[in-house]
Amino acid sequence: MEIETEFSSKNVDILAFGNNVPGITSLSQIPKGKYKSIQLILDSDQGKAEINGESFGFQLSTGTCIEIKAQFEVLTGLTSILKINFDLSQLQYLISGNSFTLPNQIAALTKSTFDLPYTPGILILKLRNPIKDFESKKVGIKEIDLILEKHSFLGILPFVSEETNVDSETAELIGLDRTYFLLFESKVDLLQVNFALANQPEIEWVTTNTKAVTDTVPSDPEANTGCFFCNKFQTAYLTAINAYNGWNITTGSPGVKIAVIDTGIDDTHPDLVGKIIQNRSFEPAICYHFGIFPYECVTHSAVSRPLFNGANGWDHGTHVAGTIGATTNNGVGIAGITWLNPIISISVFYPTPSNKPTSSDRLVAYGILEAVNVGAKVINLSLGGDAYEYCQWACFVRVFTYSLSRDAVRYADMKRVTIVASSGNDGKRISAYPGTAEYTGVYPASYSEVISVGNLDSSLSFTKKLGSSNYGKVDISAPGTSIISTSTNGNYVFKTGTSMAAPMVSGLAALILSVDSNYHPKDVLKAICSKATPLTQTGNPDTDREYFGCGRINIGATLTALVPPPLRPNIISDCGAIDQIHCPAGRWFLPWDFQFVASGGTPPYNWTYEGGGLPTNSWLDSNSG
Repeated sequence: MEIETEFSSKNVDILAFGNNVPGITSLSQIPKGKYKSIQLILDSDQGKAEINGESFGFQLSTGTCIEIKAQFEVLTGLTSILKINFDLSQLQYLISGNSFTLPNQIAALTKSTFDLPYTPGILILKLRNPIKDFESKKVGIKEIDLILEKHSFLGILPFVSEETNVDSETAELIGLDRTYFLLFESKVDLLQVNFALANQPEIEWVTTNTKAVTDTVPSDPEANTGCFFCNKFQTAYLTAINAYNGWNITTGSPGVKIAVIDTGIDDTHPDLVGKIIQNRSFEPAICYHFGIFPYECVTHSAVSRPLFNGANGWDHGTHVAGTIGATTNNGVGIAGITWLNPIISISVFYPTPSNKPTSSDRLVAYGILEAVNVGAKVINLSLGGDAYEYCQWACFVRVFTYSLSRDAVRYADMKRVTIVASSGNDGKRISAYPGTAEYTGVYPASYSEVISVGNLDSSLSFTKKLGSSNYGKVDISAPGTSIISTSTNGNYVFKTGTSMAAPMVSGLAALILSVDSNYHPKDVLKAICSKATPLTQTGNPDTDREYFGCGRINIGATLTALVPPPLRPNIISDCGAIDQIHCPAGRWFLPWDFQFVASGGTPPYNWTYEGGGLPTNSWLDSNSG
């Protein structure tokens, strides 16, 4: 047996195990170099192990020191988590302490869980002024160029190009025209270069191309492809968010498009046929500078369909799309939150060596700009990653990640596009941008321009936060536990996570814009919050606000508030009403008629009567009165 435990530290260095396997572990003030072993000193020699839901105490037989032998190299500093596996087959039970003894020499690093949190060979740079005379190897600022020359610098590429196709006026206002990619040989220690550039006065910011992942907890093991079973589960959350009453107001509009920036969408699914606009994808490729030096560039595919037939989480985008807009009233599968809004598929994920989907700051930024360019009014981002704040010299020099996607978000916001993102599934408190020393952000959810969504627990009738759902910078909550939706190969599966809650909010945002397309993104959130269902879990309003935002989405109440009731007409001939004369009754077998007359209000009128009845063989014409 194995147990995985976590040790957190704010003084963390990158380790390169062997030649090819990078890792991250806790090292404070250790000189750069190559090492054969590492010793970890724990705060305590005792702990707990949870196995199949049961908790057991254990202690290390040789105190608080754990030695791990491996070939590794210390590179530089980050903040992250170390994961170590212990072989539990050698646990020895101690009657005296009612606990288990765990020999520390059997601890081993789980190398497969380690990876660099950024793309080697690339830094992203934003200058205070654009480069005037653009050359392939010089910025044109002496102090910056001298630093680059010392670190195997290859060249510069602009972020905005002809293929990016952005609105130049808005891009200039945001500063996208002053943003560049700096290319280095893959062996270069990027953080050291980053630190050297960070405090240069002509640089607004410079950072690494940080990786991002989908925000899904593993699929529910009781996934079911049968529609009878799935309908029961969908009814529960549709009722909780008052979707049925909302659909009496609007079921959406073909003119309001929703972009799903994700792992791609399987548009051959029976519940998605005709609903998906396939757009180009963004993925990394290997390019060669001067035909010699390899670096990671961005390439495009014509469509954004999932890779690997949905395995390893590649059905994530298809699941999100089904929640937003699966075809409704087709007698198949599930109903989408919106019925008529087109969904644009934009893939920004590529496979890791184990074929799991991963993305990066720059790919997400390109995806956001693309969504704006192709006319999306709502963008769903069920993805994200922790921000890293790289520190040097006791944090005198700081480098913040995810700066590029922030500018892309600002660009979309200025183009009046509503952005919805999942808050993450780490069960931790997250801060708004730029975060704090104690609580970092999760991006893009932590940006002020983004609607951050928390996950409600199905086992508690969607009235409480699921334990894994992040809290803090959460604007609104929605059901995200055991959500049935479309998958690849025509299947339906359950998934759990804030990734599943975010598309419900995106769907509601699209319905709001279908009623009135002039709503600004801030007005969209205001409309959602004004009629959200209040929730409480702790009894403390401030804590509950961090858990749920302004509450659980209420589609019916939100849309009803957007559409004022029709003005009541003035009924001129109002016989039979309270305090009015009786209506003429007519005689047996003799024809008779009475005409009601109304003015004002909102024609056409629909005439009905309340209580009482009409003479035999008489009726009220509902159209003419």
